[in-house]
Amino acid sequence: MPSGPRTPDPGPLVIGHRGFASSFPDNSLAGVRAAIAGGADGVEVDVRPCRGGTWVCHHDRARGGRQVAEWPLAGLRGEGVPALEELVATVPDDRWLVVEVKPLAVAALRRGLPALAELLGRRPARTRVISSSARVLAAAGAALPGAVRSLVFRAAPGHLPAGVELSPHHPLVESLVGCGRPLHPWTVDLPQRMRGLAALGVASITTNDPALALEVLRG
Repeated sequence: MPSGPRTPDPGPLVIGHRGFASSFPDNSLAGVRAAIAGGADGVEVDVRPCRGGTWVCHHDRARGGRQVAEWPLAGLRGEGVPALEELVATVPDDRWLVVEVKPLAVAALRRGLPALAELLGRRPARTRVISSSARVLAAAGAALPGAVRSLVFRAAPGHLPAGVELSPHHPLVESLVGCGRPLHPWTVDLPQRMRGLAALGVASITTNDPALALEVLRG
């Protein structure tokens, strides 16, 4: 698919939050395509399984008063919710696909992991699995050996699981500099903060406005 120019300058990767959330519906194919076409280094999307086990790109547990797990895929597609498989096919191999697996019950996670592993195994490079659930990350590590994984958190956790990178809410970054792990802060939308985090050496910045971040950080 066509994609925008890339700048090889050093600095944090620019990752579009939920695609391009400042200008497009969250987790939409249109937002993902716009972020990629504009030159973003990658996109982040939220995923969870719908009825039948297909993984779809949706943040909340429910849609229209109904649990996403109870929606058929056709119904969600009719609402503009894409399947993760469509995103995997849309994001070029030279861009990052950051997949946030939402917390799931143990049984649902066990049922869904084989399909998720098959999908993400199609592009083993430049794919990062992130979650606020250490249990999800451990299961993802077992299902996808060697996968890059990152723990999402808004408040500093008491324990950091081994073998994972860190995706903190951006105000926590200063307290984590020097921890020895790559930092992927979210959600960063102010130019001054983007510059400050870049100066601290973060690995990536997740933003609702990747076009702004690219302008600020790369001119």
